[in-house]
Amino acid sequence: MSEAKPQDGTTVKGYRTLSEGDIQVMNTLKGVSRHFLSLLDTAKETGADHRWLAMAKTEMQQACMFACRAVAQPDDDC
Repeated sequence: MSEAKPQDGTTVKGYRTLSEGDIQVMNTLKGVSRHFLSLLDTAKETGADHRWLAMAKTEMQQACMFACRAVAQPDDDC
């Protein structure tokens, strides 16, 4: 996975400036998501159904996005 350039909210319209604690929480959430996605890759190698794994991946990505938005608290129109 690529690492995005860190944002603190000062350069992204609609976002507040994130505290160091906010950044840590978001990075932890993203780390958990990455770990789960790597477990899905392992499951794929053992013969698990690819369709269900694809759905699990999508749902995990969505859950991570929702959790990060909860921390970042962007404007409603973002």
